[in-house]
Amino acid sequence: MHTAAPPPDDVTRLLQAHGTRVASSVGTDGSWWVARPVEDDDGQWIEVLVADVPVDATLAGRAGLLTALDHPHLARVHAVEPLGPGRVALVCEHVPGPTLAAVRAARPPLADGEVVTVAVPVAQALAELHATGLAHGALGADRVVLTPGGVPVLVDLRGALRGVGTPTGDVHRLVAALLGLMPPLDAHLAAGLEETVRLRDALEALLRGRTTPQEVVEAVFAAASPEPVQVPEADELAGAQVALAGGRSGVPRSTAPPPARRARRERRRRRWWPLAGAAAVVLVLGGGALVVRALPDLPAGATSPTAATGASAAGTSADGHPGPGDGQLLSDEQDPAGAAAALTRLRAAALAGADADAVAALEVAGSPAFAADAALLAALAGARSEGLVVDVTSVAATGTTADGDATVEVTSAMSAHVRVAPTGERTDVPATPSRTVELVLRWTPDGWRVWDVREPGGATP
Repeated sequence: MHTAAPPPDDVTRLLQAHGTRVASSVGTDGSWWVARPVEDDDGQWIEVLVADVPVDATLAGRAGLLTALDHPHLARVHAVEPLGPGRVALVCEHVPGPTLAAVRAARPPLADGEVVTVAVPVAQALAELHATGLAHGALGADRVVLTPGGVPVLVDLRGALRGVGTPTGDVHRLVAALLGLMPPLDAHLAAGLEETVRLRDALEALLRGRTTPQEVVEAVFAAASPEPVQVPEADELAGAQVALAGGRSGVPRSTAPPPARRARRERRRRRWWPLAGAAAVVLVLGGGALVVRALPDLPAGATSPTAATGASAAGTSADGHPGPGDGQLLSDEQDPAGAAAALTRLRAAALAGADADAVAALEVAGSPAFAADAALLAALAGARSEGLVVDVTSVAATGTTADGDATVEVTSAMSAHVRVAPTGERTDVPATPSRTVELVLRWTPDGWRVWDVREPGGATP
């Protein structure tokens, strides 16, 4: 764990001008600090990164491009400020959480689905950066942070400010980082998992020539379906950070956002807590596919166990959209299973339309489901799906939690469909196998609402 190394006088003055003081240093070269507000514990934390670069007209142009960027998977650059001859500082948002390097050092290799969850948002971030004519120039597993809300974020844009790197180089660095997160080929084969080398083969093929971020997205989606990344607990990560001894992975776990944000993080904390990135991956690029993944793998046409599945189910139209009986099902305190089906349909439609108010109306404010969907909606980029069909095979009430909430198991599978990006690019998405999740529903003055989504038996997926 790194202590807060005193910054140079020019950085200290910069921090004071922003009403902050050093909370910790990042890495070991004395050029990156996390700073907290001096007076307001709930104020904005920042990160200051110092770069050696000539201050000239070209720098001003790149600085303007960086500060104009606003993407959910890129650390926001608030300002670029000169410190002295040949020295400038990037004042950026603080992105709390472990890096991919720390996560990988503290646990076994990532599964293929976890790699997809990481790959797509970072590729999107690169596409946004490259569209401005800039490149990251230093992408690696120690430059991707997994936030407590489940969003992979690409950090450290000093290379873009310097004007170094190339788009193809960035993509090759991303692919190399992803391969480094995965088991080696011989481990796959020794375990009898020959079929799982599809993703590795696809990634290695991308290293053989000029490659775009969109090609990465298409390759990983064609090879595997996204699934939540399992992140070790803080003590395991701390040991990994010490072992890594430098880089972004050296950010101390004690570096934390303000208390209100810490409280939200604690409500979501588990022994192994899954990031919502799998849902974000499908949301950002899949539109309708998000309907299934966002409260992971929720079906778009769930039915009460007393009703038939398919187009003839009560309250469900032939195209799988919410039907006129859904509101009544939410109001029946004696039928949580029917409410789970209605909430699933209504939530699917709201998420497909990126209607934050409609989504919020279906969930308990401040709940894990509400927090997960807020992160997902923040990442929505206007994509949609064509031909998506969700086959619901069963819905059954399973009991109550210690808090008195109802639990309902829903089993469904997603069909193959076409993902249409906001740019018009079309990508085939393969079908997913049947999976069961457990919805936790809470009775409120407005009827049944979603509190959480878990694996059957109570584990958070």
